[in-house]
Amino acid sequence: MTATGPPGAQQYSTEELRVIADEAHRRGLKVATHCHGDTAVRAAIEAGIDCIEHGFTIGDETIRMLVDTGTFLVSTNALTENWDVSRHPPELQAKAADIFPRARESLSRAIAAGVKIACGSDAPAIWHGRNAEELVVLVKRGMTPLQAIRAATTVSAELIDANDLGRIAPGKLADIVGVPDDPLADITVTQRVRFVMKDGVVHKH
Repeated sequence: MTATGPPGAQQYSTEELRVIADEAHRRGLKVATHCHGDTAVRAAIEAGIDCIEHGFTIGDETIRMLVDTGTFLVSTNALTENWDVSRHPPELQAKAADIFPRARESLSRAIAAGVKIACGSDAPAIWHGRNAEELVVLVKRGMTPLQAIRAATTVSAELIDANDLGRIAPGKLADIVGVPDDPLADITVTQRVRFVMKDGVVHKH
């Protein structure tokens, strides 16, 4: 969404990406890269980057690389539907008109291929508290409701090495929300949270 330059252009060299990944991994850290273009995503995967944020224009070969390497994808595809770009300059609106449909289609292909997809917000593009919008879009793109819930819980916990999150089980943090109906029948109910427990303490009954 920059005013100039082609959408999806790779802005770090492959060598720079490799050094970033190596230095982070030496310290036990994971690396996520904000990355849209197919060539750039492929370079990031080859460099050892752990997570691709967005990946809006990835093709089938790159999707296969994501699967083969176990690289995570945090698509934040909800912004392709819910972001009002009408007040942006014309050149940015034109980019969105080009990229957003491609992003929707590429995510569906990534889901079908079995890419490890986690959830993020890209805040403030998707404001905190509206994260469930992404679950609705993941289902629209081809996930089952259970897969979307796992993307937001178990898969996201795996991505950030948070072993105490993502599951309801002994020894885990009791971070639980309740919704008024069955999310496996209607994923949109995740947008209507009625109950909130954090670390075993009820904050909203």
